[in-house]
Amino acid sequence: MTKIYLVVTIWCCAVFDATSMARRLDMPLDVNKLESLGNTDTLMKSLKDIAQKSHNCGVKEIPKLRRHYLRNSTVTCNDGSRAGYYLRKSYGSKKWIIFLEGGWYCFDRFSCELRWSSKMRRYMTSKEWPAFKTGTGILSWDPKENPYYFNANIVYIPYCSSDSWTGTSPRNGDGYAFLGSYIIEEVVRDLIPRGLARAKKMFLTGTSAGGTGVLMNLDRVADLMATLGPGVEVRGIADSGWFLDIPQFNQKPCTEPLSCSPTTGIKKGFHQWRGRVPEACKKEYPGQEQWRCYFGYRMYPTLKTPVFIVQYLFDEAQILANNLINQNKLMNYNGSNELLSKEQWEYLYKLGEKVKQTLENVTAVFAPACLSHEVLLKKSWHSISVKGISLSQSIYCWENSFEGEKCITATNGSTSVKLIRPYGDAPVKAGNQSKKSQRKKKKKRKKDKKKRRRKKKKNRNRKNKNRKNKKNNRKRNKKRKRKGKGKGKNRKKNRSQRSAKNVSNCSHHLIEHCPLPQWCNSFCPTFRNQYNGKEIDFFKVFAASGMDSKGMADLLGVNMSTVTSMNANTISTLLLDTFRHKQKA
Repeated sequence: MTKIYLVVTIWCCAVFDATSMARRLDMPLDVNKLESLGNTDTLMKSLKDIAQKSHNCGVKEIPKLRRHYLRNSTVTCNDGSRAGYYLRKSYGSKKWIIFLEGGWYCFDRFSCELRWSSKMRRYMTSKEWPAFKTGTGILSWDPKENPYYFNANIVYIPYCSSDSWTGTSPRNGDGYAFLGSYIIEEVVRDLIPRGLARAKKMFLTGTSAGGTGVLMNLDRVADLMATLGPGVEVRGIADSGWFLDIPQFNQKPCTEPLSCSPTTGIKKGFHQWRGRVPEACKKEYPGQEQWRCYFGYRMYPTLKTPVFIVQYLFDEAQILANNLINQNKLMNYNGSNELLSKEQWEYLYKLGEKVKQTLENVTAVFAPACLSHEVLLKKSWHSISVKGISLSQSIYCWENSFEGEKCITATNGSTSVKLIRPYGDAPVKAGNQSKKSQRKKKKKRKKDKKKRRRKKKKNRNRKNKNRKNKKNNRKRNKKRKRKGKGKGKNRKKNRSQRSAKNVSNCSHHLIEHCPLPQWCNSFCPTFRNQYNGKEIDFFKVFAASGMDSKGMADLLGVNMSTVTSMNANTISTLLLDTFRHKQKA
C-alpha cells in the first residue's frame, strides 16, 4: 500500500473557563506522492478550505497582542517610562516574528523637545500605550491578509527611544534616554522563557527606522540567540530602512530631521545616542567614521546573518529628507500645474538608479519602482509584486530556500501561471488557456508520469541490490552519519554563506527596472497629496513638467511634430500606455 503524508493545518479547539484556544499541528505533505495518484486539484482545494474555515474555530474574536513591560526597569523610553513589547502567542507554532516599529528620530536637545511637543511624542514614551494592539500586514491573524505567517508567534516592539534602535545612552537629569539597542536585547531575554528558546525560526523585522534597526542589530541578536536558544535559526527582514548618504536637492538649515540631510542627521544622532554599530562594520569604518554604518549599502557587506531587504526605489522618506519636492507647490497643486521641474525629475531618476545600483549585490531583495514608504504592515502588503512575484511569495520562498521550479511566479499578463499558496492548493489561472497550451501541458504530464515510473523502477532495483549486500549498506550508513556530523559543525561556522547558497535559485532577487516612480508597476500604492488627500498622477506631473519636445518624442518613440500637437492629458495617456505595455511585455 502506498503511504501518503498529508500536510494539513489542523486547528483543535478546546474550551477552558469559557476561553477558546487554537492549536496547530503540522505534518509533512509529500505532493509528489499525491500527484502520482492522478489529478489532485479537488483534494488540495478542499484542504485549503478546511484550514481556512477552521482557522477561527472556537475563537470568538481575533486574538490581539497583549502589552508586557520589560523585567529590567532600568532600560527605558526617552522620558524614563518603562519600555516593553506586545505579544501574541500561537501555541504549537515554532516560528517567531519580532517587529521593530519605525518613526524617524531626534538628535539633540532642540530636535527632541520639538518632537516631544508634537504628535511624535508617542515615539518617546510608553505612558499612553494601550493594553492590547491588533496586528496588520505580516503581523495579521487573518490568512487572507497574511497568507504565510498568520499563525506565527508575533512580537511588536513599540518605538520609544528615537535613536533608530541603536542607542546606549542612559537618562541624565532632566534629559532623554536613548536605549534602543538595549531594549531589543531585553525583549529577547524576556521572550526566552515564554517559548522563544524552543522556536525553529526567528525573524527580526522592522520598517523605516525599525528597518535600519534590523540591519544594525541583526548580527548581535543572532549571537545572543546562539547562546540563549542555540537551535533557533535567525533571519532579518528590513523594510524601508535602506537610506543613501547623498546630497540634498535643496539644502536647508539643519534644525530637525525633516530638514536635515540623512548624513548630517545621523552624524549628530550617533554622538547623542552613543550609537552602537555592528562590530564587523566598526572595523570597516573605525573611530569617527562609524556613523557610515547606518547606511545599509555600506554595512550590508559586513553582515553574517541572512537578511531580506524590502525597499521602494523612490523612498518617500528619502525624498522628503532630501528636500526634493517644494512643499508650497505641493500645497497648491491642482493636477495640471507644474509640480516638478526638469531638474527635479533628473534628480529623481538618478536617485532610483543609485538605489538600484546599491541593491544589485544584495542576495535577497524586493525593490519595486514606486514612490512610497513602508509596506510590511499594510493590509495589501501581499499583493504588491515585481516581475509577477508578490512580496509575500518572495519572502516565503527565501525563507524556505525553495528551488526555482518550486517557487512558481505569477504574471500580470494572460499567461497561465501558478501562485504559491501556504496550503499547497491547485494552481490558479491568471487567464484563459489556449488549446495549444493545454495540449502541451497534457504531453508534459504524460512525460512526467513516465519519468516517475522509471524512477520507481530504479528505486526497486536499488532496494533489491541493497538487500543482497547488507555489508555495503551498513558502511553507507556510517559514512552518512560522519557526513552529518561534519555538516553540523559547518552550519555553525558559515551561517550566512550557507543561507546564500541554499536560496540562490529562488525568486527573491527582484529589482524593478523602470526610470521613474509608478510608471511601470500597476501594483504601486497610490501616492496622495498630504495636504488635500487627492491622488497624484505621475504621468500628468511629468507631462506638465516643461520637458523639451525632442526629449519627450524620444521617450515616447514618436516624431517631434506629433508631440508638439499634443496636450498634457494626451501625453500622460500615451506615457501610461507605453510604459505599462513595456512592463507587461
